[in-house]
Amino acid sequence: VESQKMHLRHVMLHCFKKGNSAKDTTGEIFTVYGSGTTTIRTVGNWFKKFRAGNFELKDEDRSGRPATTDTDIIKTVLTENPRYSVREIVDATNIPKTTVHEHLQPVAEKRLELANRRGDNARPHVALAVRQKLLQFDWDVLPHPPYSPDLAPSDYYLFLSLKNSFRGKSFKSIGEIKTHLDEYFTSKLKQFWKEGIMRLPERWKKVIEQNGSHI
Repeated sequence: VESQKMHLRHVMLHCFKKGNSAKDTTGEIFTVYGSGTTTIRTVGNWFKKFRAGNFELKDEDRSGRPATTDTDIIKTVLTENPRYSVREIVDATNIPKTTVHEHLQPVAEKRLELANRRGDNARPHVALAVRQKLLQFDWDVLPHPPYSPDLAPSDYYLFLSLKNSFRGKSFKSIGEIKTHLDEYFTSKLKQFWKEGIMRLPERWKKVIEQNGSHI
């Protein structure tokens, strides 16, 4: 058992030097030696040591040695790939989803703080409430190029419909405009918003076919 443990550590070190991630290394070990021979937590711990320049593979004296926390493991996984989703982190580490959320919460708050420092706190996609909801639903955020009305449902769908609702109408006060807007949004059913979102794949395809040119 001890010899197999040392052998696996040599494998981990070899994979680390190749530039593999802790998650990929765990997968390779499972493929060759069978599942259950190690865990992402164990591999993550060793990768953390290697990254600090410690390549000693023998067990260290555990006296006074702090235990590795879930936060340490999550940080290790995110260091390997910051784009991992909540679900991927849970699958890779077996850490409860609520714990992963608790760890990512300060990350979202930090990003919001940085956005505020840049004077960019008006952007809805950096708002803390939005990020909390994305974490709650375990949704991945797709990259979106700036100034791309062809790919923004609000531009190609909502605003066009809203513009049409003003056609042929005249307003005598700001109050009348507000009343019209209230009536407009109240009249829209869930299907209206769904149709706008469901048009996205088709528009993505068109933009790709035109090499990024406007539709």
